[in-house]
Amino acid sequence: MKKKKLDLPIGERPPRLVAEPHVALALMLDVSLSMQGNSIKSLNLAVNQMITQMKEDDYLKEIVDLAIFIFGAHGRQNIFQGFRAIVDCEPVNIEADDENTYVVDALERAVDITRKRCGAYDKAGGSYKPWIVLITDGEFHDSDAELTKIGNSMKEREHDGKLQFFALGVDGYDRKQLEKLTNNPAHIIDAKSANFVEFFSWIGKSMKAVSTKVVGEAVALPPLQFTV
Repeated sequence: MKKKKLDLPIGERPPRLVAEPHVALALMLDVSLSMQGNSIKSLNLAVNQMITQMKEDDYLKEIVDLAIFIFGAHGRQNIFQGFRAIVDCEPVNIEADDENTYVVDALERAVDITRKRCGAYDKAGGSYKPWIVLITDGEFHDSDAELTKIGNSMKEREHDGKLQFFALGVDGYDRKQLEKLTNNPAHIIDAKSANFVEFFSWIGKSMKAVSTKVVGEAVALPPLQFTV
């Protein structure tokens, strides 16, 4: 099936408040067919509410930079939005129409672009530990070897304090596959699509907690509790 060309706002924008420390927040969003319907609608709503939530903080909206990566079909364009300050983010409307769920290429690009973004911060005001947050509701079609390879790279960055990774697994996901990507199984969270708003609200609160600390200082994240 021929993929339609998407008009994606992929451009990256330079950081604001360059003398201040920044935090890079990269979202990895599953756009396979199983996410169609209420799941993708709830996901769009949750991401947009998170952006609105952080825009209400005059400091946070300038020093949190958000990038959005999408994954599904093999070889697809996976940058939905390059890094930009929350204040510069427009509402998103992501579609789920891919027949498969390949994640490795998108993860490799997200890790690389996030690393380069933090390098730019470090030359100016400094950087907090970047976050990569992955949302999926299915099994990946990448090979175990491919998942293990990118997972080892991510685990090394986690161990060295260069990455904070969280994954939200929605009904139907493969937990064992996600465990290949992180040193911390507690950061793999079981949920339903109805919980997207609560999860992204928690991310917004967590960004606030991070931004109030000195770079390198330990951060106590707010508790994540889902309503049933």
